[in-house]
Amino acid sequence: MNTIKTKTIGELIRSSQTPKRKEGVELYIIPDYQRGYRWGENHIVALLDDIDNFIESPEEYYCLQPIVVAKCLDKQGLSAWEVIDGQQRLITLFIIFSYINKTHHMIEFEKRSESTSFLNGINIDNLKDNHPDLHFMSDCFKIAKKWFEQKEMNDVSYVDQFYVEVTKKVQVIWYEVDVNDYVKKIEIFERFNIGKIPLTDSELIKALILSKIKGNLSDRELILRQSEISGEWCGIEKTLKKEDFWSFLCGRNPKEYSSRIEMIFNIIAEVNNSQNYTTYLWFEKYFKSQTEDGCSEYEIAKDLWEKIMRCFAKFNNWYNDRTTYHYIGYIMSTTSKSNYIEIITQFLKKSESDKASFKKYLKNQIIDSIKELNFENVEYGVDDKDTQKLLLLFNILTVDGLSNIPQNRFPFSLFINEKWSLEHIHAQNSEQIKDTKAIKAWLEETKLAISNITDFVKDTDNIEGDDTIYKSQEMTIDVVKNKIDDFLSADSYDTDAFNMFKINVIEMFDSKSIHTLDNLALLTSKNNSTLNNVIFPVKRNRLIKLEKEGAFIPSCTRNVFLKLYSTSNNQPYYWSKSDKEAYLTEIKTVINEFKKQ
Repeated sequence: MNTIKTKTIGELIRSSQTPKRKEGVELYIIPDYQRGYRWGENHIVALLDDIDNFIESPEEYYCLQPIVVAKCLDKQGLSAWEVIDGQQRLITLFIIFSYINKTHHMIEFEKRSESTSFLNGINIDNLKDNHPDLHFMSDCFKIAKKWFEQKEMNDVSYVDQFYVEVTKKVQVIWYEVDVNDYVKKIEIFERFNIGKIPLTDSELIKALILSKIKGNLSDRELILRQSEISGEWCGIEKTLKKEDFWSFLCGRNPKEYSSRIEMIFNIIAEVNNSQNYTTYLWFEKYFKSQTEDGCSEYEIAKDLWEKIMRCFAKFNNWYNDRTTYHYIGYIMSTTSKSNYIEIITQFLKKSESDKASFKKYLKNQIIDSIKELNFENVEYGVDDKDTQKLLLLFNILTVDGLSNIPQNRFPFSLFINEKWSLEHIHAQNSEQIKDTKAIKAWLEETKLAISNITDFVKDTDNIEGDDTIYKSQEMTIDVVKNKIDDFLSADSYDTDAFNMFKINVIEMFDSKSIHTLDNLALLTSKNNSTLNNVIFPVKRNRLIKLEKEGAFIPSCTRNVFLKLYSTSNNQPYYWSKSDKEAYLTEIKTVINEFKKQ
């Protein structure tokens, strides 16, 4: 059975189990399928700097990358370790200890005797450059020498302190595989080296739990239990890989795990972002502390796995409850990237109560997030992020309200993968178009959008303020069509005349442009940029085209441009005062009803 645990560097180089071979040290054999030593200055200095930073920090332990070994015998028939992964770190540590004259372990190359002799006798007087192994080992010695000499300039006792800290407090993850077959060892080596895939926290935790689950089980029962856990593990990972599940749960999660089950491990260990295997180390320390309290490893492993399964079951329940899905999805989509683990942990604690209480808690969290917003005081360009949150909630609650269509859910997986902005329903007039190609495109698209309009009557009750441009120019649909034809048939464009005409057309088809909530909708920044300086019917046509092409258009934004909130019997070609009033009323109704329930 594979063994996994942590060892200090001191235990790595000598322990009570070290064979009493002539040299009295631990022996690590580098097999012939391994490449030679190839660490350069960047790797070596990074290792030394990391250890130095640890020495200066209040941290209790520092952990190096895993060492993967298999038991073997040396030439004397004494036990030794075949190094499957980690030879670069082992050799670098050996050279560092050689420089400070504190070597307590040996390294032997299975087929490269010259490298073995050189490494185990390395010193400043016999550095060589006539072989790749010898060249890189010599460089490592010189780099270590230079690094320590700089440290000793300010602290003559630095080397002694370094050795004590490294041997007592710096750890490695010791992964001992129970494999004797040469081919299988090569397969493991290729897994870690050829594919450049390091061991992850989740793999280490899985190996830890599976190695401790034996208890009083027979060999057959153990295999069945390990297979059962592995099957449950795969089921969890399969579900977490579904983007709609992962997105509602993690929102704009900054970390993409190599295995998403690691997120559950981070929650249990209360670790935000695992670095230097801090999540795995928590699990191993938990095993040690519980066994010291008299618990068996089997019971600890069993309880831990049941805790993992309960956590996942909670996630499943949240996902399958439509309203809980929407509430959590909203919170996680708008939360800070740095503290999502704390938020989910808090959810787990609160969900220990009944479902109604948990939903009430989530609802209060959402209400608190928008309590400072006043519908009447929303202004574009001021606190746009809060306005986006309000419109997002409006969209989510609208979808959640379609309770007769349970499969209709807000697609958080589509939402979080985009950058969102506020779209003016009525176009802004500030930007002038000067490029001739852009002018031609605007004219042609506007002509197409109004081609089927034969009678255009703008309801004067829906005109806001003094619509002087519209009235003074006596614009009609025929005048607009003729003017567009005149521009398109001209050899060149008078840009000033065109931009004045554009303003007139925009005012004809839309109400007066203002930056308030009743004129704002949620749209991706990418799609928003395609709708600048175009009239309402053109925007509507473009949005319909975008949705047909597979773009995600939020439900309420689609409803706005289809004028589904409007109650008056006005024409569908412009965004009127009554349209804005109906839209704002709907936002207020949906949000206020949510607060009251």
